[in-house]
Amino acid sequence: MKKVISLSLLVIIMIIICLFCLSPITKDSMTHVAKEDTLYSKALDYVISKQKNASYHKDKEDYHIFTDYIPYGIEETGHYQHIFMWIHLESFYVLNDELIQDESFSIPYKITYKDNQVIQCETPESGDLYIDSIQRLFPPQIQNHILNHSSHSFDLSQQIQEHYAYLPSPDIAHTVCY
Repeated sequence: MKKVISLSLLVIIMIIICLFCLSPITKDSMTHVAKEDTLYSKALDYVISKQKNASYHKDKEDYHIFTDYIPYGIEETGHYQHIFMWIHLESFYVLNDELIQDESFSIPYKITYKDNQVIQCETPESGDLYIDSIQRLFPPQIQNHILNHSSHSFDLSQQIQEHYAYLPSPDIAHTVCY
């Protein structure tokens, strides 16, 4: 009988200790995930705003930007936060009841924050400098994901068709070339 009581007390104490230890971890994890989601959202908003401001067609009828992204990680160094993500962006507008694609790109980004403000936004160079710039911009654990990115495809077609469902044909009429 004495062994059963001792064993029961030991189990209860272990359960209390586990609950006490896990509670702060869960709370911190939730805060950390919420903070990450906020940083990714802010980074995406920054890229969208930058892209919209640079577009020659931003004032056209129903100009809209559609995006998707892959979060690769956040690295903190001192007062800086580096957000690593792959962003896929497509922009459209309407001309004579036809859907016109303005721009489309899919690129890895390194966005640096200091004091909750974006201070730098970097993308890899193209051509022969692509791999070297990936290695310069991104930590080793992220480089392989970026270099093997072709296995992931983005599909924004449903969002685009839903947004432009009012058009006689929500299919893309043509793409603007610069």
